Amino acid sequence: MSSNPTNPFVAPIKAVNIGAELFADGLREQGVEAIQLKWQPPPEEVLKHQSSLAKLRGGKCADRIAAANARAIDALLNADPHWIDMKPAIEVVPGLKKNMILKSGPPLPWEKSCPTQKNGVINGIIHEGLADTAEGAIELIKRGEVEVASANDYAIVGPGAGILTPSMVVNVVEDRATGKRGFCAPFEGPNQGGLCGWGTYSPEIRKFLNELYDTIGPMLSRILRAEGGIAIRPIIRRGVEMGDETHTRQDAEGLILINQLLFLLMKHEPAQNVARDACVDFLEKTERFFHPIGMASAMATVQSMKNIEGATVVTTLCGNGVEYGIKISALGDQWFTAPSPQLTGQYIASDAKPEDTLPWIGDSSVLEAIGLGGFAAAASPAVARLLGHTYAEAIAQSRELAEICLTANRNFLVPALDYNGSPAGIDILKVLETGIQPAVHGGMISKTGLRVGAGVARVPLACFGNALEAYTNQLSKIA
Repeated sequence: MSSNPTNPFVAPIKAVNIGAELFADGLREQGVEAIQLKWQPPPEEVLKHQSSLAKLRGGKCADRIAAANARAIDALLNADPHWIDMKPAIEVVPGLKKNMILKSGPPLPWEKSCPTQKNGVINGIIHEGLADTAEGAIELIKRGEVEVASANDYAIVGPGAGILTPSMVVNVVEDRATGKRGFCAPFEGPNQGGLCGWGTYSPEIRKFLNELYDTIGPMLSRILRAEGGIAIRPIIRRGVEMGDETHTRQDAEGLILINQLLFLLMKHEPAQNVARDACVDFLEKTERFFHPIGMASAMATVQSMKNIEGATVVTTLCGNGVEYGIKISALGDQWFTAPSPQLTGQYIASDAKPEDTLPWIGDSSVLEAIGLGGFAAAASPAVARLLGHTYAEAIAQSRELAEICLTANRNFLVPALDYNGSPAGIDILKVLETGIQPAVHGGMISKTGLRVGAGVARVPLACFGNALEAYTNQLSKIA
């Protein structure tokens, strides 16, 4: 076709397409240059809150919100988590009772709980010796003699099913800047997720949990207390530079910490003995040893960010396989929930199917609340490949999520982001202004409690909409 600047009808056609890309494809097949504009109308959840957002951004509350958020971000950036102890949960977790079994995600009635968590709670009751059979355990729950509660409400991170019983050993992490603590049970050696993560139970799992209680926990506790704890922030900083995003991958962080621990074991236990051998065996066989300590560090950090009047920063992200919930700083421990999202990614089991996989389950996305996991996707080419993404897509994900954050976490510098910090400090106002949903990395778990892959999920916008409604109601009462 000849070009004639005086006649636009004979000039080469160039098209910009909005909507279904098949129209752009059709034009390209006919030799027409076509650009596909990646745009879609804002979701209904975003549109319905624009009036409230405008009032908050333009009204007299704006300065108060900014000042409150600055305090929350200051707590985030100055957090100094140290791994200080390993103890049975009942000895160190405030408010925990002997008849309690904790699980991941927001609170949910027993009848509505997913099978993986029900199975885990039953196994937890049996492990504690409160019942001998599943039927007996269920009766205790129905009679109210055993209380099932959310681990998150006790500053505990429960990965996967998140089962925690009073006698189970937990890692204790303390933010030296504020004294706030976070807790998480260690992974169970060769049993991997075991009772805590997958809700499964066997003689081997029972034996290992007893060894943690009797031998491994006490020895590592003595070493940690003698050393005054181990600083975790420098380990994560190095790990992020070495390819960890600290949620799906902690390879570098684990090696750094285990290296320190082996030297400390030799220092404090120079003579070979059964307890030292058990600790070394535990470190060798626990593939993702660092993960629970990283999660407990994130929990200690967000505890320091909570209960700041007026702050719109997210302090909790977690699910239970049925509902997904968030908390925000200004509203303390109030939950805002929506149906738990499905993960998309790659399966490690050839026969795994999406319909056999639970929606998001677990508290591990607390890591995203401090700028790790999905927010630090640009740090980890290996995780991008594992999730079925390109590295360019991982970098784009981190850059996109920066639009809903209040800061870059200077503690975790990402090489692919020109050594800027990972995006951190999720703001519910920014989420609802942009419609960008936080991306959370995690393991995919089958409905029978098996790990079947790794994926990414997007946190439902309804969680943020519900939080905004409660926030504006509270603000109107104190304005």
